[in-house]
Amino acid sequence: MALQFTLSQQVARLLSGCPATVRGRVLRELSQRLSGVQSLPRRGLEVGVLRLPSGFQVSYRLDRERQQVEMLDLAGAPG
Repeated sequence: MALQFTLSQQVARLLSGCPATVRGRVLRELSQRLSGVQSLPRRGLEVGVLRLPSGFQVSYRLDRERQQVEMLDLAGAPG
Protein backbone atom coordinates (compact mmCIF):
# COMPACT_ATOMS: atom_id res chain seq x y z
CA MET A 1 0.00 0.00 0.00
CA ALA A 2 1.55 3.33 -1.10
CA LEU A 3 0.58 5.95 1.46
CA GLN A 4 0.36 9.72 1.04
CA PHE A 5 1.36 11.78 4.07
CA THR A 6 0.17 15.12 5.36
CA LEU A 7 1.67 16.76 8.43
CA SER A 8 0.12 18.89 11.13
CA GLN A 9 1.84 22.25 11.67
CA GLN A 10 3.54 20.93 14.82
CA VAL A 11 4.92 17.87 13.02
CA ALA A 12 6.04 19.93 10.02
CA ARG A 13 7.82 22.40 12.31
CA LEU A 14 9.58 19.64 14.24
CA LEU A 15 10.64 17.66 11.16
CA SER A 16 11.83 20.79 9.32
CA GLY A 17 14.53 21.10 11.97
CA CYS A 18 15.72 17.53 11.43
CA PRO A 19 18.17 16.26 8.81
CA ALA A 20 16.61 14.78 5.67
CA THR A 21 17.75 11.31 6.75
CA VAL A 22 15.73 11.58 9.97
CA ARG A 23 12.64 12.84 8.13
CA GLY A 24 12.90 9.99 5.64
CA ARG A 25 13.38 7.43 8.39
CA VAL A 26 10.29 8.59 10.31
CA LEU A 27 8.09 8.46 7.19
CA ARG A 28 9.52 5.09 6.13
CA GLU A 29 9.05 3.52 9.57
CA LEU A 30 5.49 4.79 9.90
CA SER A 31 4.63 3.62 6.39
CA GLN A 32 6.06 0.16 7.09
CA ARG A 33 4.17 -0.17 10.37
CA LEU A 34 0.85 0.92 8.86
CA SER A 35 1.25 -1.12 5.67
CA GLY A 36 2.16 -4.24 7.63
CA VAL A 37 -1.07 -4.39 9.65
CA GLN A 38 -3.30 -6.79 7.73
CA SER A 39 -5.92 -7.48 10.41
CA LEU A 40 -7.41 -3.99 10.29
CA PRO A 41 -10.35 -3.07 8.06
CA ARG A 42 -9.58 -1.86 4.56
CA ARG A 43 -12.11 1.00 4.77
CA GLY A 44 -12.83 3.78 7.18
CA LEU A 45 -10.68 5.91 9.42
CA GLU A 46 -8.20 4.69 11.99
CA VAL A 47 -6.71 6.95 14.65
CA GLY A 48 -3.82 5.70 16.73
CA VAL A 49 -0.43 6.15 18.33
CA LEU A 50 2.68 4.17 17.41
CA ARG A 51 6.18 4.03 18.87
CA LEU A 52 8.58 3.75 15.93
CA PRO A 53 11.88 1.83 16.04
CA SER A 54 13.72 5.18 15.85
CA GLY A 55 12.20 6.15 19.21
CA PHE A 56 9.66 8.65 17.92
CA GLN A 57 6.04 8.38 19.03
CA VAL A 58 3.57 9.30 16.29
CA SER A 59 -0.12 10.11 16.59
CA TYR A 60 -1.82 9.59 13.26
CA ARG A 61 -5.11 9.40 11.39
CA LEU A 62 -5.24 6.87 8.54
CA ASP A 63 -7.84 6.79 5.79
CA ARG A 64 -7.24 3.34 4.33
CA GLU A 65 -9.66 3.78 1.44
CA ARG A 66 -7.80 6.89 0.22
CA GLN A 67 -4.41 5.62 1.46
CA GLN A 68 -3.77 8.90 3.25
CA VAL A 69 -2.03 9.38 6.58
CA GLU A 70 -2.15 12.57 8.58
CA MET A 71 0.60 12.82 11.16
CA LEU A 72 -1.07 14.63 14.06
CA ASP A 73 1.73 14.71 16.64
CA LEU A 74 5.35 13.63 16.93
CA ALA A 75 7.27 13.27 20.18
CA GLY A 76 10.14 11.47 21.80
CA ALA A 77 12.85 12.45 19.34
CA PRO A 78 16.12 10.78 20.26
CA GLY A 79 18.53 13.18 21.93
